[in-house]
Amino acid sequence: MKSLIKNYIDKLDIIKLNEFALKNDIDLTNDELEYLLNLVQNNFEDILVNEDKYLNLVEKNINNVAFIKVKELFLYYKNRYKGYLF
Repeated sequence: MKSLIKNYIDKLDIIKLNEFALKNDIDLTNDELEYLLNLVQNNFEDILVNEDKYLNLVEKNINNVAFIKVKELFLYYKNRYKGYLF
């Protein structure tokens, strides 16, 4: 399953990330989108293990309203697919 996620993340781009964010009522600037994309593409496996570290980084680099929604989505999907991730 991790290889499928890795393949998806490798193909992810700013446009797809923005579409997902907007679909979930999250408004991000281009700089915030680039930051999140870079963070996920370079740290995907570690994010799943050290979520607090990365949530703190995200909180410092995106607007507060978006952070709350991003955190909720992250925790929702992590919980939903935890059986496949670990």
